[in-house]
Amino acid sequence: MEQKRFKDEYGYKYDFAAVIWRGEQVAVHCPRCQGQASISKSKEDCYYVVRCSHCYYTFQQPESYKYYARSVCSHCERYFNIEIHDDRTVTHKHTNIHCPHCETRNQVPVHRMQSREWHTDVIQNGKDPIFQLQLYFLDYYRGKPVWALNRIHLNYLLSYISAELREKPSSGMMRTASHSIPKYIKDAKNRQAISKILQKLQHKQASEGEHSKHEYTNF
Repeated sequence: MEQKRFKDEYGYKYDFAAVIWRGEQVAVHCPRCQGQASISKSKEDCYYVVRCSHCYYTFQQPESYKYYARSVCSHCERYFNIEIHDDRTVTHKHTNIHCPHCETRNQVPVHRMQSREWHTDVIQNGKDPIFQLQLYFLDYYRGKPVWALNRIHLNYLLSYISAELREKPSSGMMRTASHSIPKYIKDAKNRQAISKILQKLQHKQASEGEHSKHEYTNF
């Protein structure tokens, strides 16, 4: 009987950042109705946003700014760009600041720039790294999490785990998409149990845990 074969994919395809970068969504539990919500990138300003199609809950990653005093010194005529950390100063259009080159006091405009806070892309405790919401496709095997970012990732995991013969791509990157799968999920002795969990998640309906839409029209 021919063995069930699986050919792995390249690189970091199912890391959180890679999924979002491709324009896919990450499935999470809505913090309001506990139905299936999704995390994606806002097209307008590139911030992360979570949306629920059941109760219409929407929340965008809070905006963050940095403030700079930048100009050409009136005395030495050298350019400087200094970040401002004084909360009282950032509310003003101009500020007085010493030139870092010659110490001459200059009055210069305050510039506001939108910043992008750094986040780890690692899923921890079954929660996304941005909003800390529980992943929608999540279950446990002997107290350890078994999860997928979305249905595409879930189907990949099921194909990988259920395969009796796993092959790496013939050329290209050294790492494959399976490198980030925990050892206890890869272990052959756990194959049957993990497959059952993944199949259970595969049949999970998007409406599970959903309350009536009309309960959440005002927020």
